[in-house]
Amino acid sequence: MDKIAIFSEGQSDQIFIRHFLIHALGWEEISFQCFRLYADEMTSAKFDHRNDHAKIHFLIVNVGNDETVLSAVKERLDGLIQQGYKKIIALRDMYSEAYCRRAGHRIDKKIIADFVRKLHETLWNINQSNKIKIHFAIMELEAWLLGMFNLFERINKKLTIDYIEEKLNYNLKTIDPQKEFFKPSDIVDDILRLVNKRYRKTEHDIESICSRIENGNDFLNIFANGRCASFKKFYD
Repeated sequence: MDKIAIFSEGQSDQIFIRHFLIHALGWEEISFQCFRLYADEMTSAKFDHRNDHAKIHFLIVNVGNDETVLSAVKERLDGLIQQGYKKIIALRDMYSEAYCRRAGHRIDKKIIADFVRKLHETLWNINQSNKIKIHFAIMELEAWLLGMFNLFERINKKLTIDYIEEKLNYNLKTIDPQKEFFKPSDIVDDILRLVNKRYRKTEHDIESICSRIENGNDFLNIFANGRCASFKKFYD
């Protein structure tokens, strides 16, 4: 059985990753354990899936802070390798306090590229860095949810692509959410407000949306026609 560890910056990312793995790889092909890293201690999170016949076992860790994802990986790398983990994946949002201090409240391709470059330079200086891959959701993981434009109609039949466009003046099927929206989580909230719901990044909120994912084709829709390139890299 292969073993892969995935470190995410928060609970929303961790929940999305769990749903992603189930639909992309198949429930019967995988097993996983979910943990939260708090005060340097790993505590069990919900929804472990134990499967003695799995081809791949995943350790999914919620670090709880976008600035510490890579350092959390670095501190635990040797131990994970000793436990047989062949690959460690780090996932964080590009949106952060550090980004806003440099770019303000706008999407800046040059600053994004600089953040990515500096994180990879840090990665290269880590021993056995070839076992680590770091990915950014640009600007937030919610951009990937917006890319799965059919999800909202499954939440409420009123939330069709045409209705969202009529009320909010964008067509989710044609735009690229990672290029269009500086804070995608706010856009998800705007859409749900159309039917008197809210999105506050709580466990219930993200579970409610991810539970509407039906199959792997939903993920393929995200990066059709070159949309959400950051998700395509993570998917690959």
